[in-house]
Amino acid sequence: MRRSVLPLLLVLSLGGCGWVGRHDETSKPDGFLLHGYVSVSGAAAGVAGTPCEAPASVPDIVQGGTVRVADTDGHLIAATTLAGGVLAQQADAYRCNFAFELRNLSGGRAAYVIMVGDRPAASFQTKALREGSPAVIPVSPVTASSSPS
Repeated sequence: MRRSVLPLLLVLSLGGCGWVGRHDETSKPDGFLLHGYVSVSGAAAGVAGTPCEAPASVPDIVQGGTVRVADTDGHLIAATTLAGGVLAQQADAYRCNFAFELRNLSGGRAAYVIMVGDRPAASFQTKALREGSPAVIPVSPVTASSSPS
């Protein structure tokens, strides 16, 4: 009887962690939560922690905007959207931060490339992301250049 209990316990414990359904994997899954935010400078002054919008010169950074995550070869892995902006004060300036997160990304890659809106791609080392460091993508508003008259 003791011999039949051990395999049953093994199957139940592996099934509880999602391992049994991953028949094509050769090692136990190592997914982690990638979290971060897009931090847009030039936000209007206000109370930190309240809702905000990015300046008009940054139209591609908005609540619901697309965040794409790729490997270093450029293969798209996952996508999510930006949360609503939250005002943050940094020294004498204000920033509007738009959070995002992706669950169950593989820790087996050396780095991830994150693309938000029309912005250039930003690369982040997987080790730091796995350890809980946020992927912070700074954005500066476009300023009108003055031409000589």
